[in-house]
Amino acid sequence: MRKLDALESRQIQLAILDDVDQFCREQHIRYSLCGGTLLGAVRHKGYIPWDDDIDLMMPRTDYDRFLQTYASACNQVIDLSTLESCTEQFAKVSRKGTWMEDVILHRRLWGVNIDIFPIDGLPSDYSSYTDSLCRIHDSIIVHCPVYKAARKNRTYWRIRYRLKTLLKGKREDILFLKRELNMMVRNHRPEDSPLSTVIFGDFKIFPFPTGLFYEMREMVFEGKNYKCISDTDTYLHAVYGDYMTLPPEEKRVSNHLYTSYTEEKDE
Repeated sequence: MRKLDALESRQIQLAILDDVDQFCREQHIRYSLCGGTLLGAVRHKGYIPWDDDIDLMMPRTDYDRFLQTYASACNQVIDLSTLESCTEQFAKVSRKGTWMEDVILHRRLWGVNIDIFPIDGLPSDYSSYTDSLCRIHDSIIVHCPVYKAARKNRTYWRIRYRLKTLLKGKREDILFLKRELNMMVRNHRPEDSPLSTVIFGDFKIFPFPTGLFYEMREMVFEGKNYKCISDTDTYLHAVYGDYMTLPPEEKRVSNHLYTSYTEEKDE
């Protein structure tokens, strides 16, 4: 076992990204850089200096096909919607032979990875629909043993976990709630919907015209070309506001508190 430094973790993430990119191009699976990765590509031509992950998004049909068909000798797909131990609903492509440990609860998690988010459709009058999704998601949070472990205020989250254990009463079936969410979003395919969005990020829902997710171009990220949506400005402005302005220095920190390891030993 050997601890990985930040540069080594990034190198593994980029290797995963290269493999996913090659597979998607060969199989004609649509994907785009998204979230902080797309912001980093536009503003920094690579990682945001204080960021430590890679995010991709795919239209739901492509996302499902990717999860069903992607195969690699080095990586594995982890569909978080099938796990009772977390609240998330997206997928990760994780490097075999590595793992991560959160610094708060010291849980051993999946390996060094990149995130894959599905793009789902929204009805024209999406307010009540998204409220229903958020209510189910909130119920998952209440009943899940842990939530958002990657935070700095350890005392707050430990007290919250303890109170949740004492007060939540009968535990609901988290997987049942996750399946209910997945069935609901599949009622609105991007191809048949006027609006679409990435619902399963942090449940901050930004509706976009569906066409935004189907016009692609190449974007440089860490010296290589990857796919991204053509209209990056509309997307980034909606999600981040004045995205070209750097945040205050005290906010230039990672939101993820993990330690990464590999089974490989030093030579």
